[in-house]
Parts: sequence; structure tokens; C-alpha cells
Amino acid sequence: MLTQIKLTNFKCFKEETTFPLSQLNLLTGINGQGKSTLLHSLLLMRQSIEHNDRTRQILLNGSCVNLGNFDDVRNSNSSKNEPILWEYSIYLEKKSNCFPEETWEGHIQYQLNENEQDNMTLDISNILFDIQEDNKNVTYMIDLLTHQLYMNNKEHQYLTDITNQIIIDAYNSNPDLLFKEEEDFSEFFDTDQYFMIQLHNLIPFTGSDIKHLPISNWDKDKYPDFNKIHYISADRVGPQEFYLKSNLTPFPNVGVKGELTANILHKKKDYLVNDKLCLGEDAKTLITQTEAWLNHIFDGAKVEIPHSETNIIELFFNTSASRDRFKPINVGFGYSYILPIIVSGLIAKEGEILIVENPEAHLHPKAQSRLAQFLAKVSHCGVQVFIESHSDHILNALRIAVLDKIVTPKDLSILYFQPSEQQPVAVQIPVQTNGGIEEWPEGFFDQMDKDFERLFGV
Repeated sequence: MLTQIKLTNFKCFKEETTFPLSQLNLLTGINGQGKSTLLHSLLLMRQSIEHNDRTRQILLNGSCVNLGNFDDVRNSNSSKNEPILWEYSIYLEKKSNCFPEETWEGHIQYQLNENEQDNMTLDISNILFDIQEDNKNVTYMIDLLTHQLYMNNKEHQYLTDITNQIIIDAYNSNPDLLFKEEEDFSEFFDTDQYFMIQLHNLIPFTGSDIKHLPISNWDKDKYPDFNKIHYISADRVGPQEFYLKSNLTPFPNVGVKGELTANILHKKKDYLVNDKLCLGEDAKTLITQTEAWLNHIFDGAKVEIPHSETNIIELFFNTSASRDRFKPINVGFGYSYILPIIVSGLIAKEGEILIVENPEAHLHPKAQSRLAQFLAKVSHCGVQVFIESHSDHILNALRIAVLDKIVTPKDLSILYFQPSEQQPVAVQIPVQTNGGIEEWPEGFFDQMDKDFERLFGV
């Protein structure tokens, strides 16, 4: 899980800005104050890896976002010589109880500079790892310009050529391992003296054989993988009369605009959904649970995709007020806008990331609330969820999720973005175990109170 992101010289954030994260994250606040900027630091990684998982460049324009050129993403108050810095903090758990410690935290920083031949890409000049394990700090710096690795801790400092695989002696990482029974660790070791691990797409851009760092005893299924980000933008596809069949990508998802939702439902209708997300006693398949959640959110709605031998997929909805089935164009935008969110939440796996912009669009307040509770349950399944929203119904539903113990206060991070003198700031709003909020900054969902004061002459 990503526990925090730091941005420097990126878009509206000139000085280093820290964003504390959790399993479920709500980004809200004043327009134009950096909410999308935070999400862009993730989406640019995804589209760059998606384009070429061994590139050393960040693509500013691709499948997720189109941000222009270097000058568009570099903070306007910084010089071209100042690099853009992205830093991701990662929290993992060990997969075996034979190790004395149960958690690991590391920091990975990317230094980005302008590409002189193509200003619509950023060059990754070096990558910095700061690994904290068993009360020890070890720092690695990969210089992609000189192809060298620098390693530094209290006991060892050295430089090595990184054209070969990096293998770190187990003793350097954890001397306590020498006192363990050899058979306890054989499953983690590639040799008698060394152990290695691949950081799934956390360092995909080296273009060499750098794949391994000494943390192989960790649960790989829980690594945040920048190539596995489900992203549903605010600009979603509206109701369509029909949908064209298409092949699914290696990472099945509904598409940035939800344009592949019908294809996912058609081709993966028998996919088994996480038990924690299943409603009722019916089948746990994707199509059945999609209908169950649609029914729950809209009080009786249903979705149907008839079998088709042609290259066209038809999708039909039943509303709560009628047993007749209707094409999406005849039931309004709400159904079409919510469907990709439900499907994404049901297919997302533990360790993956789900980003949803403006989930409240075209939805009645009750539907907004129930959708937010669905997203809280998705986060409880190990999917890290990011919600960008201006809806007080979304906020209150997440608070109720804490009250109902779907998530804990620690699992929920509410970030309120607001202007300050130098640059925007993101204030974290704590939530109590009863769902209460004690700190309400100026502008944080207070407009209704202000309107009531005006209406009632207070």
C-alpha cells in the first residue's frame, strides 16, 4: 500500500509537499488546488509502463491523461535545471511468521528532467530507494545516466556496476537471519547465501537487469503496482445504443472513460468476485454481483447483456419502476455513469489501485451514499481506493463506513486541498471512531451551513 506521496516542482507544488495516504482516500477541496495533480503522479506512471515497461521515460500524453509538455508540468516558479521529484512510500507485510518483524516500509524517489529531444516526455535520471527493515536503514541510488548503483548504510558504503543483477548479501540486510534454521528460509532464497525479489513495476524504467532488492520474504500480492491502476475519469462515456466488441488488455479494466465496461461484463461475466463484496445468496460471479449492487444502489435496478454472435454488444437496464428493459439511452446518465465504477470495484484485486473521479455525477443523494459505501467495502478487500469528490453525501457515507466498522479511522484519509500564500496545501482531516469530525477548516463542506444561516437570518 502507498502510505504517502511527496511531490516537488510538479505543477502547482513548488516546494516538497507530502500527502498522507491510507487504504481509502478522499480528495476534496477548492477547485484548481492540486487534487488532480496528486492523481496525475500515479496515472503518468501507469501510462508510461503501459506503453513500455522497460522505458526510462515518463510519457506526458497517453492512455490516461494528456498534460502537454515539460513546461506544462514543471512548476512555473522553478527553473528548468530543477528536477521534478516524485516520492512514493510503500508499506508491506511479511508473508511468513518465521521472521521477527512483520512490516516493512520503503521510499522510492524518481528524479525527472526534461528530455532534450522530446519535451513531451520526462527522463528519469535517477531512482532513490530508502528501505527501512528490522530497525535498519539502507539507501540505494540508481544513477541511470552512469549505470551505477550506490548503496549506503551504517556498516557498508560501496558503488557497483548495475548492468548485472543486484544481489545483496543477506547478512548485510538482516544479520539475525544467520541464526534461523536454513530450511525456514529455503523458499525465499535463490542461493544459499543470497535472497532477491522483483519489485513489480516499482522500478520498471531501468532498461537493464536491475530487478532485485533484499526484501524477498514479503507478500508480493500486496505490492502496489503502477501498471495495475483502475482509473475512471470524470469524463465518462454516456449512454450508448450499442457497444462494439473488443479484445481485453493484459490488465483487464473498464477503460478511462468506462468505454470497455460492456466488454468486461460480456467476457468476464463468470469471474468470481471477492466474498467480502458479495450481496445475497446468489452466485458470486461478476454479472450477478454487478446486478446485485446496481439493485442495492438504485432500489430494484437490473442490468442485462444478451448473448451475441455479432461484433456488437447490447446492454439493457431495468429500472425500479418497471419490469421492462430499456437501452441505456432511455434511462438517463446515472446508470451508465455508475456501472463502470461498480464493475471496476468488483474486478479489482488486492494490491491494485482504484481511482474514481466525481463518483457522484448524475446520481441521487441516496445513490451517492450507497456507492460510497460500496467503495469503502472495496478498500476493505485490499484495493487502495482514491476518490476525488465535491459531494458531502460521499463524505458522510465514508464517515458512516467508519461508524459501521467497514473501515477504521486509520484506514480513511481525507485530504482537503486549499490555497495558501505560496502554494496549495492538503490538510488531513481526522475521523473519529463514531464517524465524527472535530476539525472543520474554512471551506470544508460548510456551504450548506452558510446557506441555512442566510435563509434563516442567523
